[in-house]
Amino acid sequence: MHAALRRVAHRALANAPARAPSTIARRSYASDPNAPPKVPYPWHDPMNPSNWKEEHVVFAVLGGWAVVIAGARSALS
Repeated sequence: MHAALRRVAHRALANAPARAPSTIARRSYASDPNAPPKVPYPWHDPMNPSNWKEEHVVFAVLGGWAVVIAGARSALS
């Protein structure tokens, strides 16, 4: 059984056209297909962060921490 499957797989690969690595479809960083759509930029829907992409939330949080740290530094010096 194993040998037969190996022969079938080998024939399928031998008959398949060779594709360049750049044309192979990938689903890296793919989101859930059933999830609600995310806005492309936070300023399209600024009052609803749940519709932002995850990287936009990270940037907003890091920016908030930068403001807090800079404010504390200037207040204490």
